[in-house]
Amino acid sequence: MTHTPPWRRVCDCRCIIHYRQPRTTYNESGCACTITCATQPITLLTNQWGRSLFLDQSSGLWQVPAMANGTWDWDRATKIDTRADVYSVGLVIDHLLRQAANVLDALPD
Repeated sequence: MTHTPPWRRVCDCRCIIHYRQPRTTYNESGCACTITCATQPITLLTNQWGRSLFLDQSSGLWQVPAMANGTWDWDRATKIDTRADVYSVGLVIDHLLRQAANVLDALPD
């Protein structure tokens, strides 16, 4: 089984915008992708913050707010950068997610 990075996979969660399409942006209006979509990179659910954190294709840390019924507010997804209130915590989480991704990538198929 060959590893395919998430940004090269096609959507499998029946989102009306991305279904059977590659997904290269995360804050498109009308997106209904789930966190379990094949295009979604490594993800951390943060109940304390009411959002999910994930790495994008260039390994930048993003956040997406949770909505009711297990859906996600992709319109409000943003990259966590130096302007974010959680930037310093985000650096630690970013590092840990990268480590997890590297460990998973190193596993044999």
